[in-house]
Amino acid sequence: MGRIVRAAPARPSLLRTLNDRTVLELMLSAGPSSRADLAASSGLSKPTIAEVLARLERGGLIVRAGETAGRRGPNGRMHDVVLDGVRGAAVSVEPRRVTCQVVDARGSVLGTVSRPRTGRGASPATRLLVLECAEAAAIPPENIREIVLGLPGSYDPVLDRVRYADRLPEWSAPGILASLRQQFAEGTEVTIDNDANLALVAERVGGVAGSSAVTSLLWLSGGVGLATDLGGRLYRGVSGGAGEVGYIPVPVTGAPSRARTAHSHFQDVVGGAAVLRLARAYGLVGGTAAIAVERAVAKASSQAAAGEFLDDLASRIALGLAVIVAVLDPGLVVLGGAIGRAGGTALAQRTAAALLALGPLTCEISASTVVGDPVLAGARAVAADRVRDRLLDAANTSPPEPHDERFRLRRTAGSFPRPDADQVI
Repeated sequence: MGRIVRAAPARPSLLRTLNDRTVLELMLSAGPSSRADLAASSGLSKPTIAEVLARLERGGLIVRAGETAGRRGPNGRMHDVVLDGVRGAAVSVEPRRVTCQVVDARGSVLGTVSRPRTGRGASPATRLLVLECAEAAAIPPENIREIVLGLPGSYDPVLDRVRYADRLPEWSAPGILASLRQQFAEGTEVTIDNDANLALVAERVGGVAGSSAVTSLLWLSGGVGLATDLGGRLYRGVSGGAGEVGYIPVPVTGAPSRARTAHSHFQDVVGGAAVLRLARAYGLVGGTAAIAVERAVAKASSQAAAGEFLDDLASRIALGLAVIVAVLDPGLVVLGGAIGRAGGTALAQRTAAALLALGPLTCEISASTVVGDPVLAGARAVAADRVRDRLLDAANTSPPEPHDERFRLRRTAGSFPRPDADQVI
């Protein structure tokens, strides 16, 4: 007969922390809330909620936010989370422009700054952009404690450099993340991520990507890339280079029979320059590949050449997708980037048909549905989520109950101190 193992009872401090985090998270999601609202949502008793609110208020984590109105009985006090102590910044770095947005834990945009990319000094340029955005948001720059940058390249954490970012040479220097962190206050977290990865985050939060266990986003723009979400976690590979599908070898279109082994790269047949050349071959014009694709979609029902161009482009996309689907077996592939978004449903449907024609491998293919800049939207979502985590972590250091011996001893030396910035975040 085995030894009976008795679980240790939960410590009161642990229960307090769990209750505090639960209430904070509810208020972060719902906004200003009354004791009755929080009791109904959490399942905790009203006396317990009252204790939690008092503790969080003493810790400076929440404030009173008016009273309830329009309900039976006396008005109740409303409370809300103190959001202004910690903010996040989302930065989208493009070959021609850089954009920054300051956000709070609820994802609300507090300020936006966008300007042409200079190409000089990635770290100091980023610092100036974030400081300018903080000024536009009317907040102290030291309150920005989470910075998420998205750019067309892959961050290698081993070498601390951005790889495959040919159009952003100033971002390719070794030690880039260490250099960025030196530009901001101690304790500020800076993250560099691939544009396709952040676009997929945006699709998960507010786009077409739903509950599929494995979802990929094929980024079709000036460059070509892939992001893959495996059960809610982005797959990055060993060196951060997972998804550089532009380097997949594909057969050369129209190669003579004696050169059957000839091949090109996926980037060379579906990248922005290749798509623009293809459009012109069909007599379609446009200043960019995305504009040419958008015009082809508009004319496809009335102009044969436009429909043929879209079919040809879909066949090219399917060549690379056949490899991706064979390896990853995703439930959904989203066509993103400027070209994928311009092609919309018309290009997605044609691509699905072209993939089916190549063999038995199939998956659902949809066009991106995120409104606005998907890279900035994804960076904004990640930054807000991390700011939210900092606020929730602050519940771990919320002050004990007034009847707790530790609280009584500290009170004898004066009023209970409000946590400083390091304690809160």
